[in-house]
Amino acid sequence: MDKMENLLDFVQNMLFFMLKLVIIIMIISQTLLLIPGMGTHFNLALRLEGEPLKEDLNLYQVGQIALTPWTSMTLELEDYQSRPDVIVELNGRDVGTFLKKEFSLAVEQGDLITIFNPQEKYPVRIIISKKTANVLFPPLDSSVYGTGRLYFPAVDLE
Repeated sequence: MDKMENLLDFVQNMLFFMLKLVIIIMIISQTLLLIPGMGTHFNLALRLEGEPLKEDLNLYQVGQIALTPWTSMTLELEDYQSRPDVIVELNGRDVGTFLKKEFSLAVEQGDLITIFNPQEKYPVRIIISKKTANVLFPPLDSSVYGTGRLYFPAVDLE
C-alpha cells in the first residue's frame, strides 16, 4: 500500500509541475506579444498585413488568406475526386494541381487559364463551379474536356 501512495504522490507532483510549466510558458509567450512587432515573428500573415499584393510570392506565402475575394474562380474536377497529374496553369505558369476535387485561384483582367492533362487514356472535364460576380467571362458552368492542353477563354472583368 505504501508503494501505491508513493506512486500516486509522484504522479500528482509531476502533473502539478507540468501544469505550472504550461502556465509559465503561456505567460512568457503572451508577454512577448506585448513587444511591438513581435507578433509578426510568430505569424507570417501578420507580417504581410496591409501590404499590397504586388508579387505572386505573397499569395504563395500566405496561402488562401491573401487571396483577393473579388477576382477569384473555382475550377471543379468532374468524374474524379483527385487527379494530381492534371496541372492548372495561369498565363503559362503552373499554379497548382487537382489534389482535391476543387481548385481556387485569383484572376486578373486578360488572364488565360490552361489545364494540362498528360494522360491520353484518361480525359478530364473541368468546369467553373464558382466565380465572383465581377468576373464576366468565362461564364459560370463553362467547361473544357479532353487530354493535352485545354484552354478556357481569357478572363474578362467588370
